[in-house]
Amino acid sequence: MTKVIVDQEARDKISTVLNQNFLVEAGAGSGKTTSLVDRMVNLIYTGTAKMDEIVAITFTKKAADELKTRFLTVLEKKCKVETDLDLKFLLEEALQNIEQSFIGTVHSFCARLLRERPVEAGIDVHFSELEDTEDDKIAEAAWLVYTHKLEQDHPQKSRIMKDLGLREKDLMERFCQMKNYPDVEWASEVIEKPNLDDVFCRFITLLKEASRCIPKDIPKGPDNLQEAIDDALRHVKYNDKTDALKIKIFQLFDKKLKVTQYKWTSKEDAKEYHERITGFFEEHIQPLLVSWSEYCHPFVIELFQEAFAEYEKIKQEHSLMNFQDLLMRTAALLRDNAEVRSYFQGKYKRLLVDEFQDTDPIQAEIMFYLTGEDVTEQNWTKCKPRPGSLFVVGDPKQAIYRFRRADIDIYNLVKELIEAHGGEVLKLIMNFRTVDHVTNLLNEVFQEHLPKEKTVHQAAYRPLFSYKEASKSDFSGIKRLVLADEFAKNKAITVEEDANSITAYVQKLIKEGHEPREFMILTRQKDGIDVYASKLEEAGIPVSVSGEMEIGTILEFQDLIFLLEALVDPDDQIALVAALRSIWFGISDEELFQWGQAGGVFSIFAPSPDHLNSDTKHHIEGALSKLKQYVKWKTSPSPVVAIKKIMEDIGLYPLFLMKGYGKREATNLLQTLEALRLKEEEEATTFSQAVDYVKQQIEEKTKVINLEEDENAVRIMNVHKAKGLEAPIVFLAHPGKKSEVRNKIWSHIRREEQSSTGYFMFERKQGFARKPVAQPLHWESYLDAEEAYLLAEEIRILYVAATRAEKAMIISSFETKNDKNPWNLLLDGISGLEEIEKLELTYEGKVIQKHIVTRDEFVEDTQGLLDWIDDRKQPSFSTYSPTEDKQDIFSLEIEREEGGGQTWGTAIHEVFEKIAKGEEAEEVIGSTLQKHEISLGRRDEVAEAVAHFKQSMIWAELQIADHVLTEVPFMMKINAQDPLYEFVEKGDNAETVFASGIIDLAYKLNGTWKIVDYKTDRPKDIAKLPVLTKYYQNQIDLYQQIWERITGEKVADKQLYFVTPNIIVGV
Repeated sequence: MTKVIVDQEARDKISTVLNQNFLVEAGAGSGKTTSLVDRMVNLIYTGTAKMDEIVAITFTKKAADELKTRFLTVLEKKCKVETDLDLKFLLEEALQNIEQSFIGTVHSFCARLLRERPVEAGIDVHFSELEDTEDDKIAEAAWLVYTHKLEQDHPQKSRIMKDLGLREKDLMERFCQMKNYPDVEWASEVIEKPNLDDVFCRFITLLKEASRCIPKDIPKGPDNLQEAIDDALRHVKYNDKTDALKIKIFQLFDKKLKVTQYKWTSKEDAKEYHERITGFFEEHIQPLLVSWSEYCHPFVIELFQEAFAEYEKIKQEHSLMNFQDLLMRTAALLRDNAEVRSYFQGKYKRLLVDEFQDTDPIQAEIMFYLTGEDVTEQNWTKCKPRPGSLFVVGDPKQAIYRFRRADIDIYNLVKELIEAHGGEVLKLIMNFRTVDHVTNLLNEVFQEHLPKEKTVHQAAYRPLFSYKEASKSDFSGIKRLVLADEFAKNKAITVEEDANSITAYVQKLIKEGHEPREFMILTRQKDGIDVYASKLEEAGIPVSVSGEMEIGTILEFQDLIFLLEALVDPDDQIALVAALRSIWFGISDEELFQWGQAGGVFSIFAPSPDHLNSDTKHHIEGALSKLKQYVKWKTSPSPVVAIKKIMEDIGLYPLFLMKGYGKREATNLLQTLEALRLKEEEEATTFSQAVDYVKQQIEEKTKVINLEEDENAVRIMNVHKAKGLEAPIVFLAHPGKKSEVRNKIWSHIRREEQSSTGYFMFERKQGFARKPVAQPLHWESYLDAEEAYLLAEEIRILYVAATRAEKAMIISSFETKNDKNPWNLLLDGISGLEEIEKLELTYEGKVIQKHIVTRDEFVEDTQGLLDWIDDRKQPSFSTYSPTEDKQDIFSLEIEREEGGGQTWGTAIHEVFEKIAKGEEAEEVIGSTLQKHEISLGRRDEVAEAVAHFKQSMIWAELQIADHVLTEVPFMMKINAQDPLYEFVEKGDNAETVFASGIIDLAYKLNGTWKIVDYKTDRPKDIAKLPVLTKYYQNQIDLYQQIWERITGEKVADKQLYFVTPNIIVGV
């Protein structure tokens, strides 16, 4: 144990030298909060500052609360023991006025300054502050408004955006990221348009040559290269040779294309054309794609700048400010108004800033404007702080928030400025957290990987001197948990095995007398946190999860999505099978096979086939009966009510309890439903949109409220959430997920004294890969520069993780395959690590008495429970929609081709609507397919349908029609006495029915109306069309009656247009 506090001189200066400016570099566990509190207390105790003159800026609200509590506690203790009456009075007065000091985040401090001087700041005094999630919603709304205006006012510009291959969702996500850099100049440079023609012609010639060596009948289908060749030549055949098409064809080959030699006319041909096409792509097309990407970049930047103007307009109109606005407005207020700056300097004389290495760069400007001697100086780097006015605490070795705008360049600049203006840099290197058995080994590792002196990218190495010495009786030191190499092949198996091993060891240590609160499990990223939490909960060990986790990996949530998707589109056979196989119904693959073999149709409304095993028939019929009921429920005016009702009916909440899930899962579910309810209140939401929203919330990273923060529980979090925390025993978990920083880079910010420039790349997602479609000139150099910063940050992230333990740290690893282990530098840097004992996980003390209840038993036991409400269930009205009430269509024994479904039908309707209004088919088809997330590979299929439609008699009549209306919505109240009641009555005895729907096409020709309804059914046998026609008769008759009643004019003709077979049927 180091008995002498080696940095005592620095600590004394912090407490007693109150009229000098300091930047304190406080290593992990060095007691920086204690030092900060000591300085604040002594500012009061010595009379150097009054309570209302002190401002302490923290990184988070939680840190502010902790600092305020500790400040109050130390003041109270000092006041109790003080004997000097004058000093005692001073301390008592300070305690009474403690709320007059400011202790909080920089954003809340900026909001205070702006509200005090709104006129000079040029803002509405009643402005509202936006949280991050609210700000993102505003940005999304602004993007939608902008793109809508673009389509209306500049359709050519809108088309170019789509031709670049940028998906609407990707663009919106990128915009939500880029709006966080309003202080940065978005760099772009206009270059000459690359000539694509020569390379394109030569490439197509090569592809045509290669196509001659592709057999017509390919066993088991074409290989990757053959598919790309076929797609390219088909696009050339059916489309105009625009630049967008040429780039699209080039991009088909921008991936690894495997060749299966036996599928070609000869092995030699396969090898030759694979080499020639690959070589041509690398030599000619790849450089051309880069040039094209650079050519497109200014266009995309211009789009984003225009969208940003719309975003700013919305915020200004509603007096809204996000965190960046608060900082920038405050910096501008102080920079441009000497009187205001002088006023605030007189009011706030002592500025103390904590965790400076992770704060926003604009905060540095505000710091120097508030403390600078010359209130007229507008260059913040030339502001010389008044002696004692500025006290900054940070640790560059723990700078890990670059993704949140934190910049180590700014930290280094501030450090240089404080020294240049007469301040001093103090170093706290005494560690009061961790025992020497751990710190000595960590010093060996980080001495190797951190430089002796700071560099542009990296903080300097500073050793940790431990104050504590490990007791021989303690469980202490750095140890290794070893998994077999065979588990390294699959990430899911890695996490499962690692979670089992950690849980087993925690279980063992708890039996030996340790408390759950003594353990912390850290992962490098968010992946897998739910697995570790679930394993501990299954073993009966309390858990507290901080931060975010992916709940989409939980089986019950996945199966909930399958169920809801099956209800959105009852025509989707794949979704139905997934729902039947889910835990809600538990239909086995064998039962599904028997159903199919017996001639059963996979439809919610299909009848049971004959000659089917009675148990299987009973099982599947029961499931389909439930699904039919849910389809009826989904017509509820409120989708969130319908979804809640379905969740209750499937027993989701009891299932969570039965499976041992904690509050986290239920909390996530309730958060999602509440968010959906708020969304429903703000805007009309269909059931399909509601399901998409629930799916998005479940599949994306979902923030978890930490319900058990102060309880005796094992804490689980990723490293970023562990900043400032500690635990006696820390597990560094998930050895199979190393961060691949280069693959995630999309921006590089270059900050200088007076300006900052941002270089942003835009990509399209291709499977798991990302391909640039718009990038600044010299992007590779910016990519290299950003990677250097992020690789240096990875070492600092490891430092943060490794310095959380008080007594022991256990590192998860494989026997030898640790190249993807995020903790590998520790494993390589510490020789002879002790391996902990491999234990089997047990579930002692958690006994669950299980009794399997059959469906029949449940029905018998619960029969009659709800009889008392039957007389209250008589509806006062009902609703009817021809589209939503197609519930029995699959009872028709008609085999269908694949590729249909509700989404496909919606897309076809939308395309037909737009071309009927005069829009160009080529522009419409691609955007519609992207909007509905249908493969662009089906573009030709839609184009063919459009071509057939334009050759039809319907289209010919549209060209000479007096009046054309498309997608006409209607709603009509129909009483029981109305002749139309027979069309809409649903057998529920409702006196009133509200009928609604959409008429696809109505046009007036020679003074009379004609109605057309598009049908996208895809029957394999055309002879079955009369059956479908008869089925749709009621719907088209209803449309005729309603149209005549609404318009007061006769309908002369009504037709069904079956799109796929291209057949018009008059009815």
